[in-house]
Amino acid sequence: MKAITKLTIAKDLFEQNLSNEIKTISINVEDKQLHIIFHDGIHVYIVYNDYEEYSYSIIFSKLELDRCRFDNYDNRWEVSSRPHHFHPRKTEDAIESPMKGSPRQDIKNLIELLKSGKLKEIPS
Repeated sequence: MKAITKLTIAKDLFEQNLSNEIKTISINVEDKQLHIIFHDGIHVYIVYNDYEEYSYSIIFSKLELDRCRFDNYDNRWEVSSRPHHFHPRKTEDAIESPMKGSPRQDIKNLIELLKSGKLKEIPS
């Protein structure tokens, strides 16, 4: 499946499930990126390429490491879900990830994590 198709699926799922919380949502075709800004100031960037790589980044503020990200762009993290991994908020480390790069499954999971507030948690 092409990156733009994946982004369109992701955009539709966000609009169907979080439309009241979304301030703006747009696809940058050139960069193959979906950018969502929520009314509470959180930014979400969804990136796919045509090589089965993805990144789901949630930016909470402009403070250093005040973000979390699911991706499979690098294979250096020693986690059981390798190359898929998750960078929790406020750390450079990576842990196991439930994401696999499938927009239909991953975006539903991401939406639930955003709704639950679990992504805002800072590891101790």
